[in-house]
Amino acid sequence: MSVQKIPNIWPRFGVLALCFSVLAACAPTEEINALKQRTLDNLVFVEGGTFMMGDVGYVDENGQKQIFGPDADAFPVHQVTLSSYSIFKYEVTYADYDLFAEVTARDIPSQRFRKEEYTGPNYPVSGVTWHESRAYCQWLGEQIGYPMDLPTEAQWEYAARSRGKAVAYATDNGKFEPGRNIRDAKQIWHEMPVGSWPPNPLGIHDMTGNVDEWTLDWWHPYNDKPKNDPRYETVKYQEYASHKVTRGSGIIGGRGQITLYVRVVREPDNTGSGIGIRCVANHPEPITTLRETP
Repeated sequence: MSVQKIPNIWPRFGVLALCFSVLAACAPTEEINALKQRTLDNLVFVEGGTFMMGDVGYVDENGQKQIFGPDADAFPVHQVTLSSYSIFKYEVTYADYDLFAEVTARDIPSQRFRKEEYTGPNYPVSGVTWHESRAYCQWLGEQIGYPMDLPTEAQWEYAARSRGKAVAYATDNGKFEPGRNIRDAKQIWHEMPVGSWPPNPLGIHDMTGNVDEWTLDWWHPYNDKPKNDPRYETVKYQEYASHKVTRGSGIIGGRGQITLYVRVVREPDNTGSGIGIRCVANHPEPITTLRETP
């Protein structure tokens, strides 16, 4: 009598389990690879140069010198020279930040406190601390192989002003035209999807009037001394010893309150709504391909 041999199916189960494991691992890997490509596409190269930082004002029709806004912190105007760098075309979205939060086991802001209709994947992420915002930019830099960070105030303003132009708003024409190049009265109480309005002449969107954006710097008073690539990473002024600076003027305020010269002081642990992220890549040439990290 022949004995029927029962096949050993356990190796197959092992292979099947391995396949499921590989698929599970591939899902975030594929998403991260897509994020890397989006990051490359999102970078706008900003050629370095020298500009006058602060509220440079304008000459009115009567030949009189006027200032753009009432913010005393935007004075005195001073000379700044910057090296070339790249900056995000769009503010960081919930979709991209949520992926970072998932991969690094952080809280996902869109699940924490925001209204669902304003936390869609293409809306600017909001309510992230300065520390977590910087961690995102630096992590993203590790993914693409280039040093990334939050922009300094000087980098932020230079890009918003399209390499130092004397304009009040980071819109396509430097003007405030509600409903055409910036939100109108019906839209000011909530954020809009990134890229809802035309970019400034450098091709950068939403540096006026969507969310405030963290900068790298601790708050500091301006002075009139020329500066090269200024970075204010050390607390020197006790009056604002625990405050970072946000730029971009957010979404609420009159014309004078949302000029690109407005400097807002925020505690770095602030998780309030209306504060978002824009990253820079500190590399002197345009970035078009990924670079292997050591």
